[in-house]
Amino acid sequence: MADDRSRGRVDALLQRRLGHRPGLLKWVKYSTASLAGVVTGQSTLLFCLLVLDLSPVASNIIAVTLGGIPNYLINRAWTFDKQGTHSFTREVVPFWSMAFLGLLLSTFSVAWAADRWDENVIAVSLANIGAFGVLWVAKYFVLDKVLFAPIAAAVESD
Repeated sequence: MADDRSRGRVDALLQRRLGHRPGLLKWVKYSTASLAGVVTGQSTLLFCLLVLDLSPVASNIIAVTLGGIPNYLINRAWTFDKQGTHSFTREVVPFWSMAFLGLLLSTFSVAWAADRWDENVIAVSLANIGAFGVLWVAKYFVLDKVLFAPIAAAVESD
């Protein structure tokens, strides 16, 4: 209940700042959720690289996996206002399928950057961010129009 009130206050503040533009509000929320995933992912990537001394590829796999968790949960609950049980086939599988595509792209990018720049941490980090940047816009439209689309819209399109 407290989470709903807090979320409502944040939504009201954003609406006052952005005006009554639901599409823009959703885009700002999506960007914020993405930022949470980037912070988690990059923190994990750097921790794995610098503290655990893991390889860039192993670090990337762990970082992408952990960064996807807050991204999914925040997007589902806040950006797309979905509550209740998670639909395994309509939400979980498609979201993690897209995350897996991001994992593949970022892993290839990280491996290339690590090889090209002798495992330079900044190059590896930028390769990870760059790979997800490529997918970021496309992912928003898939999340908005397919994954977390209102049930009525999904039924009409079937």
